[in-house]
Formats: sequence, C-alpha cells, structure tokens
Amino acid sequence: MMLICKVKNISDYIYRYKTLIENFGYLTLLQICNLLIPLVTYPYLINTLGKNLYGVIIYSQAIVSYLAIFVNWGFNISATKYISINREDSKKINEIVSVVYIVKTLLLIIVFGFLFLIFLFPEIREYKLLYIFSMWQCIYECLFPIWFFQGIEKMKYIAIFSFIGRVVFILLIFIWVTTPQDYLLVPLINGIGAIITSLIAIYILIYKFKIKFRWQSLATIFYHTKDSTKLLLTSITGIVKDRTNTIVIGSVLGMGEVAYYDFVEKIVNVLSTIFYTISNVVFPYYNKNANKIFARKLLIYTTVIGVLLYFIVGCSLKSFILLFFNNDMLMAIPAYWMLGTLFIYRHLSYFLGTVILISHNHVKDVIVNMFYSMFVYLFVIMFLGIIDCLNIYTLSISLVISVFFETLQRWYYCKKYGII
Repeated sequence: MMLICKVKNISDYIYRYKTLIENFGYLTLLQICNLLIPLVTYPYLINTLGKNLYGVIIYSQAIVSYLAIFVNWGFNISATKYISINREDSKKINEIVSVVYIVKTLLLIIVFGFLFLIFLFPEIREYKLLYIFSMWQCIYECLFPIWFFQGIEKMKYIAIFSFIGRVVFILLIFIWVTTPQDYLLVPLINGIGAIITSLIAIYILIYKFKIKFRWQSLATIFYHTKDSTKLLLTSITGIVKDRTNTIVIGSVLGMGEVAYYDFVEKIVNVLSTIFYTISNVVFPYYNKNANKIFARKLLIYTTVIGVLLYFIVGCSLKSFILLFFNNDMLMAIPAYWMLGTLFIYRHLSYFLGTVILISHNHVKDVIVNMFYSMFVYLFVIMFLGIIDCLNIYTLSISLVISVFFETLQRWYYCKKYGII
C-alpha cells in the first residue's frame, strides 16, 4: 500500500511539473550539444592543427564573443520574461518578437563595422579571414530565437534541429579538416550549421506559431530596449570575466597555453550548462509562481549533485587525457581542480540572480553585484600582473574568487528581501 502511494505521489509530481521536466530535457539536449560536441572534436583538432593554431582559433572566438554580447543586448533574459508573461496575447508576442529582431539586426550591422576597427591590430590582421568567419557567433546571436521558445516553454523543435545540425558539424570536421591549412574550415563549418539551424527556427516561428513580423514604433522599440539595456550591463561584466582569461593567456603566455586552458574551460562549461539549463527552464515557471520552497529545494539538490560531479570528473580526467591526448595535456588536471568549482558557484549565482532577484524586479541589485564581482576579478588579475604571477592556475583561481564573491552577495540580497 505504501509503495502504491509513493508511486502515485511520483506520478502526481511528474504530471504537475510535466512541462518543466519536458523542457528541461529538450533544453539540456540543446545546450549539451552546443558544448559537448566541441569537446568531442577537441582531441582531433588539437592533433590535426597543433595546439598553437588551435589556440589562435579559440583566441579569435574569445574576441568575437565580446561583439556577440552586444548583439544579444540582454534580450535573452528580458524577452523570455515578457513572452512568458504574455504568452496568451498573440498581438503582444508579435510585438516583442519584432522588436527583438529589429534591434538585434541593427546591432549586428554595427558590430560588423566594429570588426574592421579590430583589424588595425597587426596580430589580428594576420588572421583576418579567421575573425570574419568567427563572426558566425554574432549572426547566430541575432537569428536564433531561443528566448522565444524558453518563454513559451516549448523547446522540442529547436532541440531536435540543433542536435541534427551539431552531428553534421562533427562529421564535416572529421571529413574536411585534415591538415593545418584547413583551420579556416573550423569556424566556417560551425557558422554554416548555426545559421541553417537559426533559419529553421525562424521558419517554425512563422509557420508553427503564426508569428507576424511588423515594424514597431520608436516608442515601443525604445521601451523594450531600455529594459534590456539593464541586463546588457550584467552580460558585459559576465563576458569580461569569462573571456578575459583566454585573452590574457594568449597575449602573455602563448597560444599553446590557450589550448590547455580552453580544454579545462570546455569541461567546466559542459558541467555549467547542465545547471544553467535547470535555471532557464525554471525561470518562466518561477516568474509566474515565485515558490520559495521549490526554489530552496532546487538549490540544495543541484548543489549536492554539482559537488558529486566535480569529484567524479576530476578523478576521471587523467584517464581521459591519456586515452585521447599526449602526456603534456596532463598539466590541465591541476587547472581543473582550481577552475572546476566554478560551475557550482556559477549555478548558484545565476539562479539567485536571474531566476529569483530578476523575477522579483531587483534588477538594479543584480547589476551592482555584477560590477562588484567584475572589479574583484580585475583587481586580482592586476595584482597577479604586478607581482609577476600570471599563469593558468592563478588566473583560474582569480575567476573562482570573483564568482564566489558574486554568489555570496546575491544570497545576501535574497535574504535581505525575504525571497529565498
């Protein structure tokens, strides 16, 4: 009898959170594909291109990611929120979607112009085509409407097409990239796949969900852009922390070290994605319900899972490296133990900030927190530079310190307002 009751309770729980569970599965598939597939191709590209040339590719992606954040302009959060709230109002949905695409298209044109200013730097001008092809990140940021599907809590279509696109990417990398001279094909193949996936997503918007694109008044555009601008500031501080390490390592230590750091960062990002996905799926639900008990339980469970994953991956890393890489990649293991905790703090910080504080309209506190965190990070970096102690390990620690500080301050805000 007790067993029957437990089964019934589990069944009721699954039914109650059916949409959340379903969307978590699809969004997890999408995000894991975006990060795990590059990790799959990593050993092959390192062995084919060499760590220095591969480091140049990663360095170019880090530079372009700064431009991509401007194309995003905070809409991935604000548009998700507004679409979640207005999902039954087709007129309002059309307005939001139209504004996002209008603004992102204009921003895309601007960042392409800015790219040519970057070519004034000789070390970048040497790889001009590589940077142009790497701009697929900005085009993808403009076209791919992940914010729409998160808002209406329907991720199935996007996840399936993205999965197919990423599998095709793997096959093409192994077929076409066979010598160091083929390095330009890496961003090119990536870009073609991303753009095709984005166009399919837009097709689904128009024909499945009957979205009608309309030019909006300047007042409407300004209203939505102004709201997103606040979130852009948090994104800028985030990208400064996430990408500056790669740029500092490439500029000070060399492109070979970029390859080592990128390997560890990819592992951390894959782990982070699992927990980002939970937060992104929960965001529309929490935005409507603001259930404190649900939020507390989720934080506890995911933190415990995160700690377990941290140790499991760390203990398995040596075997993985020896299986797929040369012995010199073993220097990445200490970097993992230092950088690995980052995905746990990232999850806590992201959930407390994006899901809880922003849902309760404490955007200003999130922005202030992000700037404090960025200043902590930059201060540690400058201090390391002054004492001539910049290396992969100290840079990893500096990033963890800043995100740990960020998490503590967000927890303080949540307790202060009584929302956790």
